[in-house]
Amino acid sequence: MYSEFGGGQQKQNYPMNKITQSYNPVVQDAPRQRLPNENPKDYMLSAYTSLIHVIDITSTSAIYRVDPFAKYLCCWTNIISQAEIGAIQERTKWRHPNLICFLFFQDVSDKYAQSKEFKIYYEYLPLDVKQLIEKRQQSNEYVPEDEIWKMISGLSDALLFLQKKGISHSALNLESIYFDEEYLLYRVQDVSPFRAKAPHLFYNQFQPSENGSNQKCNRFKNDVFGLGMIILSLALLKDCQELYNQGVLQVDQLEEHMQKMGKLYPGRVENVLRQMIELDNEKRPDWVEFQQVLQQNKEKQVGLSEQQSNIVQQVNHQKCTKSVDANNNNQENIEIKINSQKGDGLDQKLINLNKRIQETLSKSLSKNLR
Repeated sequence: MYSEFGGGQQKQNYPMNKITQSYNPVVQDAPRQRLPNENPKDYMLSAYTSLIHVIDITSTSAIYRVDPFAKYLCCWTNIISQAEIGAIQERTKWRHPNLICFLFFQDVSDKYAQSKEFKIYYEYLPLDVKQLIEKRQQSNEYVPEDEIWKMISGLSDALLFLQKKGISHSALNLESIYFDEEYLLYRVQDVSPFRAKAPHLFYNQFQPSENGSNQKCNRFKNDVFGLGMIILSLALLKDCQELYNQGVLQVDQLEEHMQKMGKLYPGRVENVLRQMIELDNEKRPDWVEFQQVLQQNKEKQVGLSEQQSNIVQQVNHQKCTKSVDANNNNQENIEIKINSQKGDGLDQKLINLNKRIQETLSKSLSKNLR
């Protein structure tokens, strides 16, 4: 189906410029031995023997496998300026578990070309939040409360990391947040180095209602709102873009969604999301202030989760008990019917029935004693 699979099994001929000190700039003929306590990800990215082309996504992006490891990278090819290379080089030094890392680049431009063309490699994650919502919709399986909380705390910490460097994301949408199935983390990629090249491609999918009239909105606070709407979408398993009518947020419908979310995730998740989706830009926290909100709600639990868990267990136990009793009754009816068909006498039927009654009474008495 894909011709790229058949024709891509070749080593790269271009020199690989690994622009971070932590990665070995030499591509080995065979993987070196892993060092004691070496991070598995760092090991793979420094010990691989070749990058093998897997498939083209678009005309300028493709997926590569880090051979011989089962690790995949995304490659973006474009003409970029020296300033952009410098920005990417700086970002390869950053390490945060919830940030998708830039790794290295290749200069693939023609020797006599006026402009420079580069291949930029970064971590590839195939499952974004939009796909995750669609996947869970099929089974109507809501995300566990602990996972939602982990998503909130992890992503907010990554965006706080960027804010401390003076960088706002400003391009948050359902397809820019990924779920890392290997490490069970939600992760986001900083795309700010490319914003100047194509500003129309980088904007938050979810905008607070005041943005149309207030041009001096805090970009970090807008990111807080955008991430809150993305988390709300995942919590309800629906794209909250439906809350916008011709670009205008429908506040009454938003409140309905928040109330439904509150029933699913009462307590700390509801409290935190309400502050993230605060419509008043002045009252909404930025990422620094948001850490205080998280800390205040970190240990808060309304107790409903445990109560609901106990109720669910009781209901399941009752269902199980009823099911056992129903099976016993069905078995009695079947045996009576079979005995009748065999021509057993009335005495034999009564003996069998009395035996079942005694067994049922014995089980009931045993349960009551326990």
